[in-house]
Amino acid sequence: MMNQISDQIAAETYADRFAPTVSVLMAVRDVPVSMLEQAITSVLGQTLDDFEFLIYRDGGQDQKVLDTLERYASLDSRIELHHEPPRGLTRTLNVGLANAHGRYIARHDADDWSEPDRFAKQVEFLEQHPEIAVCGSNAWMHQEQGTRLWETRFPLEPNKIKDAMQERNPFVHGATMFRTATARRLGGYCEEFVCSQDYDFFWRMCDASGGANLPDPLYHYRYRTGAVSGQRATDQARVHIATQALAWARRIGADADADAALEEAGRQLRETPEGLSAQLKQADHRMLAGDYSGALRAYGWLLASHPISLLAWGKLIRWVVFLAIPPARSLCFR
Repeated sequence: MMNQISDQIAAETYADRFAPTVSVLMAVRDVPVSMLEQAITSVLGQTLDDFEFLIYRDGGQDQKVLDTLERYASLDSRIELHHEPPRGLTRTLNVGLANAHGRYIARHDADDWSEPDRFAKQVEFLEQHPEIAVCGSNAWMHQEQGTRLWETRFPLEPNKIKDAMQERNPFVHGATMFRTATARRLGGYCEEFVCSQDYDFFWRMCDASGGANLPDPLYHYRYRTGAVSGQRATDQARVHIATQALAWARRIGADADADAALEEAGRQLRETPEGLSAQLKQADHRMLAGDYSGALRAYGWLLASHPISLLAWGKLIRWVVFLAIPPARSLCFR
């Protein structure tokens, strides 16, 4: 028995000693191959190369995607490709979190891309600031085909990030790097949240330790037309409201019941103007992706059903400005 325990301790010590600094976590379902290749190439081209690249194929039927993943996995030993059943993003991320060996986890989406020095700068920051649990960065926002829109202006310091959390998520999910041990201690992502899971996750991380954003735009986020359906826009709004309710419950020491919070959020969406706001957000997303005609149809349908809504009319006017005056686009969303 003593020899078995000694062997186990020796194995764990060896694993810790040779573990990578970073575990890159990417979930893939069906995504255009050109976008996937750009995402993977940007990870493999990082100036910090001490990482494992965990790619989880979350179901999906696209053979071209599978062929692309297997080709890259055969070319670079840092890639660890997992073929998984279709669990959904939240559960897939928790599987990756459980299997990661790195001291830090870098999230990356399969349709975005990173600057070459992103990992190096985030690791350096986290090494110098042990009190910080999650480090994001500013980002360039792009339309679906890559047209650059604007650079984000996220809060940078922990206190300002905590203030921003009261209203919105001040991180781009795919641009973040966080401490593996802290994420596991907090239980990972809340699996009741099938989308927008990062808002609750990062809020808990910031409450437990702290969060920061680097000022440089180290990530490129792509708006995609099919990413936010009408139902998904409603689901995101529910999670947003529920996340704020759970944060308030933690603050006053009450039970944080995700299912109850989602149920109450659904009631609010049915009985308040927030339901309309969710649908208008879906139309906004289409416009930002570059699907101007689809956005116009969505705005028109919502105006027909809510003809006295000043918010809906304001969104339609913004569509006109966005399309007619490209230099004013960033001002439309400040």
